Amino acid sequence: MKKVTMYTTDTCPYCRSAKEFLKANDIHFTEKNASRDMEAQREMAQKNLRGVPSFVIGDEVVVGLNKDKILAAVDHRLVTCGNCGSKMRVPVNKGTVKVTCPKCGHVFDWSP
Repeated sequence: MKKVTMYTTDTCPYCRSAKEFLKANDIHFTEKNASRDMEAQREMAQKNLRGVPSFVIGDEVVVGLNKDKILAAVDHRLVTCGNCGSKMRVPVNKGTVKVTCPKCGHVFDWSP
């Protein structure tokens, strides 16, 4: 499954909206805050990212909160186990899948 990295800053109101959007759509992501993290600033410069929020989804780059592009690029959703409450990433492009919780072993069917 594709890794989702979101580059943000402390003062960006669109970044807050983007985080809410990703959480509301059950998308697992890693946030890198360029306001506080020099390595995040270097990565953004290396990838020629000039604005925030910026997303790196697998090999794709999305600059700005383009919801349609983000949803099209992300190949997973976070699913909560009904037995123990653990969250796990599940692919969305496989139809209905049988999911086994790695924490408690509970097995259930899930479809996007």
